Amino acid sequence: MKVLEKIYSAVADRIVDEDRLFELAYLRYGEARRWVVKQVNLNPRWVVSEIGYGQGYLTMELASVLKTGKVIGIDLLGEWFNYRVTRWIADRMGLKEKLALVTTNSAKLPFEEETFDTVASFLALQDIRKTMGNEGVLSTVAEACRVVKKNGTIALADDSFPICRPEGDQGTLFDAIRYHWHGLLPSTEEIIECMNRNGITNVKVLTYDVKERLPPKDAERELRLSVEWVKVFRVKVDFDNFWKEVSNIVREQGRVYPQVILLLGTKA
Repeated sequence: MKVLEKIYSAVADRIVDEDRLFELAYLRYGEARRWVVKQVNLNPRWVVSEIGYGQGYLTMELASVLKTGKVIGIDLLGEWFNYRVTRWIADRMGLKEKLALVTTNSAKLPFEEETFDTVASFLALQDIRKTMGNEGVLSTVAEACRVVKKNGTIALADDSFPICRPEGDQGTLFDAIRYHWHGLLPSTEEIIECMNRNGITNVKVLTYDVKERLPPKDAERELRLSVEWVKVFRVKVDFDNFWKEVSNIVREQGRVYPQVILLLGTKA
């Protein structure tokens, strides 16, 4: 059974029926998370830092590969929001002993230089952008480079880089979501330049098409609920104006999830 299927088994009874379709779509993002872990080619003895562990889905993918290694997840929201959920899922999946969770600011990590064999993130940079802007994103990237060991790997995956933008009407929807939710990232070139300045070489830009589409009703519900979700980042979304811009697109086409871009590099 795949990790994403195990996660769904763990959380299925907590998902209300009206949310099930978009929750399943996000769980199927597990194929992209699994792809990221495969690209990193983890050694089962490595100690891995995950930036922005959130609900713990990438955490479970990483921990499932490790034997004597461990995942150190860091998240700004920590104890009162993400910690309990992630620990609960890990316990249900028998992975609790393979992880430790730390509440901290990703732009100033409480670790010494060259602590980890790998530093990874998945859809975390866009949330860092919401809370700390582009400066916070670049500081986080620099910190990730600082704490990874020589010959260690940096793996930064997200679907909010400008090059993730779909074509046509879905591109217009992409622009509106990233603008109103304050989640559009700096360009991949700017992130790579930051990685290079901090000792990361041979950065590859890899692409994964998640091939997920939400039908109109579920896309609208997900977007309306997302207004509440981002309040934890102190982001206020002007949904009325957003909806005036894109309601026709959502109601006619639903929402296509953008491609995931992975920036993968090694510390010299």
